[in-house]
Amino acid sequence: MARKRRGQRRAKRLPTWLTEAERRRVLNLDLSRRDRAILTTLLYTGLRASELVALDIEDVDFEGMTVYVRHGKGDKERIIPLHTEAAAALDDHLTGRTTGPVFESNRRQRISYDRVHSLIGEIGGLAGLRKHLHPHALRHSFAVALLDNGADLETIRDLLGHEDIETTIIYLHCSTARRRAAVDRI
Repeated sequence: MARKRRGQRRAKRLPTWLTEAERRRVLNLDLSRRDRAILTTLLYTGLRASELVALDIEDVDFEGMTVYVRHGKGDKERIIPLHTEAAAALDDHLTGRTTGPVFESNRRQRISYDRVHSLIGEIGGLAGLRKHLHPHALRHSFAVALLDNGADLETIRDLLGHEDIETTIIYLHCSTARRRAAVDRI
């Protein structure tokens, strides 16, 4: 086995994300209203699972089509545009409710981080994905989709709530569309 030389950098592993075909597979699943709202909110906002769990109904502005995140990493706050598909799923899920947590357990308590994590894994299994699906993979999928659709790194950094742009740069390595476009321009 080759030993790592002093000063030699260890290659960073690329994050797990969904391809466009995989995104369609998970979005086409027959899910409960709550589970569909969880899936689309994570996939179309890039929220961390902990941020999703902390969402209250008053944090969702259907009129302004935004989600207000007040419990981000390092207690940073940010406002994220709400995709129409996520807004529709949230509206359907919240029918008749005006206060309290956005996502509740079957016992009417705020859903736990562990339940969100296991639910997303179950959704990956139902979709027949060959990769382990977890909430952060949906966050990565959001970032890669933004990049593939022309968003700049600074915008992605702001939407994800990254403090340092270096954290966001990893998505350049994931974006097949960007790499394809760069090769085609030669």
